[in-house]
Amino acid sequence: MTEIVFIIAEAIRKGKKVLICGNGGLAAEAEHFAAELMGKFAYETYAPCIALTTNSALITAIANDMGFENVFSHQVNVLGQEGDVLIGMTTSASVNILRAMEAGRERRMHVFLLDRNVWAGDDTAEIQNNAIEFLHKLALEVKGILFNCEAKH
Repeated sequence: MTEIVFIIAEAIRKGKKVLICGNGGLAAEAEHFAAELMGKFAYETYAPCIALTTNSALITAIANDMGFENVFSHQVNVLGQEGDVLIGMTTSASVNILRAMEAGRERRMHVFLLDRNVWAGDDTAEIQNNAIEFLHKLALEVKGILFNCEAKH
């Protein structure tokens, strides 16, 4: 976890943003994580984070015109910039998440795939519970670093 925390914090200090995506329950967790970074969770410091799961009109347009496997990669290609952070989450090696990861690497973003290898568990429900805990801790640690850096100025 240490590596992702410091990479996110450093990217944000450099004026970059975090993009995050997931399917199903992890789509909701992507939105939850974005709210924690951009909202008042734990510290009064705010970090730019966009959940690529939130615009139903855009998602359905991309799915219709380009295929569901491209709903996140297209957004990464449009929004992602070199040095930004991309977090993709999947419990089933979803093609749309893997394509987003490829797009992020092509754009020279910091890319993190969070999956069953990161969140151990006997079934999907347990894995998703572990994901929630992981994301809360990640948001807390990133914001702690950012808050302490701001407080020193």
